[in-house]
Amino acid sequence: MNASKGDRTIATISTLEDFKKLVQDGFDKNVESMEEEGQSTSKQLKAYLIESNFEVGEIEAPDGCWKSLDASNWYVNTAGEYPNKLFLNSGLERVWIIYSLLDAKTSDHIITKWIESKKGLDNCWLSRKHLLYWEKKESWMPRGYGFKFSDSLHPKEEAGNFSLKAWYRPNRSILGLDNIIKSAKQNFAIHSSRWDKRTEGHLTMSAEWYSNGKVTINRANDIDETLLTISEMANKYFDSLVAATKLRDTSMGAFEINFSQEINLNAFSQKVLKGTGEMKLWLVEIESGDDFKRFKGLDLHTWDRVLLDVGLDFAYLTIPGKGCVNAAPRIATLQGENSAGRTSICHDGVEIFV
Repeated sequence: MNASKGDRTIATISTLEDFKKLVQDGFDKNVESMEEEGQSTSKQLKAYLIESNFEVGEIEAPDGCWKSLDASNWYVNTAGEYPNKLFLNSGLERVWIIYSLLDAKTSDHIITKWIESKKGLDNCWLSRKHLLYWEKKESWMPRGYGFKFSDSLHPKEEAGNFSLKAWYRPNRSILGLDNIIKSAKQNFAIHSSRWDKRTEGHLTMSAEWYSNGKVTINRANDIDETLLTISEMANKYFDSLVAATKLRDTSMGAFEINFSQEINLNAFSQKVLKGTGEMKLWLVEIESGDDFKRFKGLDLHTWDRVLLDVGLDFAYLTIPGKGCVNAAPRIATLQGENSAGRTSICHDGVEIFV
């Protein structure tokens, strides 16, 4: 691994161990700087869970091109504007993990643009249960939540937007915060969750998970433990996709998406008729009532057909044939954050994507 000057041309990476050493050095520097200066000095590791319908050789990298490392299913980006800054683990079918050493703004822009420009790529949309997964795991402690409600179906001047990031100390000593969080969790979608892992009383990892499948490692001691933690969530999401696909194939039933807030059906109709926006739906209204609308059209992620029945506080999504079931968590997550509040996804009354 030959280091070179400048942020854009850091080390040339040729092995998985090179990557691990580079990230571990960053972890160590941040631990030292936090203890000495109270802030991080190295860029934090970011990872993105990507739902992919491609083989690696069928699609270019978000920046430059992929070059194999010495470990199976591991790649580094070369050429491009930011070489040796993006790393891919494609070992899990349909769920890729892209690691980034870029700053957050640049990294998010590159990944978002890449997904939006490629039919067959999508975010892994983490459900509420995914974001709360760590509360049942030994040694993990919650450090707060981010809530989001953009009220996007109403005109901007009438929208009742809500956004809250509530981080707290381990002893949760902020008076009244628990009541605020309890109320927000009842009514709003969770956009992010933050967790600390403590081993024998020492902080060993701090991570923030986002509903679009991104995780930022705010602090960590060990790169192997960090990679295993991120892979654990990728595996859980993959299992959710497999289970949902099996339900779709065996029952042909609809996915039930339940909202905690009533939505404006006419405004929703206008939004999906345009075929634009993060939901990646291009639909035509085929039936309408005062409290119900039925649509048919395309999921622009894969250009497969979908049928969507929408009520004031629910939606039924039917994905015929071999369509991608990733549409269900995408619609639930984005509709929840944009206008419907807390959401859940069920099939035949049983919650899925958990």
